[in-house]
Amino acid sequence: MHYFLAIPLPNEVKKRLHAFISEWGAPFRLFVHEADYHITLAFLGRATETERKQIVEMMPGVVKKHQSFSLQLSEVYSFGSRILWYGVKEEPRLFSLRQDVYNVCQRIGFSLDSRPFTPHITLAKKWGGSFPFSLDTYPRKMEGEDIHFFVHDVVLYETHMDQTPKYKPLMRFPLS
Repeated sequence: MHYFLAIPLPNEVKKRLHAFISEWGAPFRLFVHEADYHITLAFLGRATETERKQIVEMMPGVVKKHQSFSLQLSEVYSFGSRILWYGVKEEPRLFSLRQDVYNVCQRIGFSLDSRPFTPHITLAKKWGGSFPFSLDTYPRKMEGEDIHFFVHDVVLYETHMDQTPKYKPLMRFPLS
């Protein structure tokens, strides 16, 4: 089992993202299930029962220091032809929350990704087209009004690679 801490998305936002990527008809080999859309704050990998207990004990106090805040979706980006993702507009409160979550996980002893935080929602993986992937071929943004949503909690998820959807929420840690 792998574990991660993430911001869940409201169902309405998930539906809009799913409809958007479905219209593309792009030949990616793997599309993320709509129910699995989230913004990862810390990927933990494997976690012992003791480490999970430490998360359950330490995370509520850290997350509770943050007030609920709004995020706005931005547009589609990619990590090469490997991962297609939808970004969120820069929000300092998101970066502050992520840093506090990250610090707790490091104190527990997890080895975390040291790359700069790029908040995103993964939509698809592994380009399978017979031509090189280019974002210029597709719409970069959903049409209509800008999509905003509130961040109310951080969730500890467990990954089930043999199931669809893959991510099972284990524990919610509410913001104040």
